Amino acid sequence: MSSLKMHRWTSSESREFDLLIIGGGITGATLAYESASRGYKTLLLEKGDFGAATSAATGKLIHGGLRYLKKLELGLVRESLRERRILSNIAPNLVIPYPILLPNPGLVERLGLLAYDLLSYDRNRLWDKSRRMPRTSKIQRERLRQAAPEGSAPESALRYFDCMCISPERLTLAFLKSAISAGASVANYMEARKFLIHEKRVHGAVAHDQIRNEEIEIRARCVVNATGPWVQSMLRSSTETSVPTPRVRSEGIYLITRKLSDEMYLFVSEHGHFSFAPWRNHTLIGPTDTPYHGDVSQWKVTEQSIQNFLKVINAAAPWVSLRREDVQFAYGGLRPLTETTDEDTYNASRKSELHDHAAEGVEGLITAAGGKYTTSRAFAGHIFDRVIQKVGKPAKDFKTSDHFLHGCRSSTRKESQDLHRHFDEFAPETIDYVLRHYGSEAAALLTMARTMPEGALPRNADGEILAEALFAVRNEMALGLDDVFFRRTGLGWLGHPGQALLQKVASIVGAELEWTESEKKSQVERVEERYRFA
Repeated sequence: MSSLKMHRWTSSESREFDLLIIGGGITGATLAYESASRGYKTLLLEKGDFGAATSAATGKLIHGGLRYLKKLELGLVRESLRERRILSNIAPNLVIPYPILLPNPGLVERLGLLAYDLLSYDRNRLWDKSRRMPRTSKIQRERLRQAAPEGSAPESALRYFDCMCISPERLTLAFLKSAISAGASVANYMEARKFLIHEKRVHGAVAHDQIRNEEIEIRARCVVNATGPWVQSMLRSSTETSVPTPRVRSEGIYLITRKLSDEMYLFVSEHGHFSFAPWRNHTLIGPTDTPYHGDVSQWKVTEQSIQNFLKVINAAAPWVSLRREDVQFAYGGLRPLTETTDEDTYNASRKSELHDHAAEGVEGLITAAGGKYTTSRAFAGHIFDRVIQKVGKPAKDFKTSDHFLHGCRSSTRKESQDLHRHFDEFAPETIDYVLRHYGSEAAALLTMARTMPEGALPRNADGEILAEALFAVRNEMALGLDDVFFRRTGLGWLGHPGQALLQKVASIVGAELEWTESEKKSQVERVEERYRFA
């Protein structure tokens, strides 16, 4: 599969669509793919960068939702397990089987994992049989002592399997690329400011192009509000659209620390659950699950939230003795819960919610909220079924579950060996990293790197290279420096990359986007801000 150059839609192109999607997170991205692949003329608008908010605030797991069994949400768990299998099929380079240890399990946990295995009866109906996932098993104490850090081995543990997504940002991008390949139009940094409404029917939206600084009227036969934590704000933009009852949002943060273990551990405490996951030779710890009542636009990870989480971690796993200086990076986001709740966000349902505003007399508008990253593809199918009813246009017979996402497939051993041989001037870890993250677009990226000074030189322990920044701008619609560091590459995720690398990447991106020195300085400052926690 050849490399795709993502094209940003502008006002000079058609402004008439079957479906307008507002919101470029994982829900919007999967819906754009579903809609375009079924033959609908589709436009997706995102006010910031694609997948920059809640969709970037994940624990890297594609999972069935083991804890949802406590509330007997069997349908949600079953759907999640099915989607876990589908995502590992259609994006095998990004979604991989991953073992998890549950230390000192009680009877409830043992019964829960038995049910988990039963509900995932089809987990090994895979395109690649080498990725089979075994049933839950008991780990011997001696094995635990060998795997766990000194003094931390539990008395017993069960090992079960879920999947890890090594880069949710690139998986969201893969859905967008697939949508574009199917004919969708997309635009980031394009803010939908209000709905176009006439005689109680939504006919589109007024958007502001932040790059070209212009207002645009867009017409669509149906509009989907998929703005995550901002769904209520979007509905308030027009007086005719009613706003659902306010719901408490859940704040989830994650910490990246020095490496603590070679195994992934799941801890369940009075404060909820969190895991220690080995990731890029570091440990990813999270999530928190606490209510947030403030303005969505003002939310950010704070120093206090980091300190509070460290206390919880050290109480549940005293052997780690984590200090603030051990935290190399922290990130998070707000979960838009669909269940009305007060303070117990941990036990609130993660079901998705589809709201047709025809119920209050406004046609042509659907709000899609809540849900899980794992089940987003299935949720998109449910939304599109309703879109078909609203638009009345026949849809093509196309199943997104039966096709690789754009650029996503497992490389065979021979393909991997050929790539290593053809690009032998690159470090082996660079080839391996690029194959995992770029799939069948790896050769295009490496070829681009050959045209750059120092193009083959690794910039971190993973082997990432400067060409990824150039590729992000030329091929993947990156328009800001933080787009490059946090959503097209992994250069910013393990703590501050250092001034030398930050300035090198800023020069590459700035030259491509023709930034002035003032603009370049502002972009650098935006990245720097990600490492400050007030």
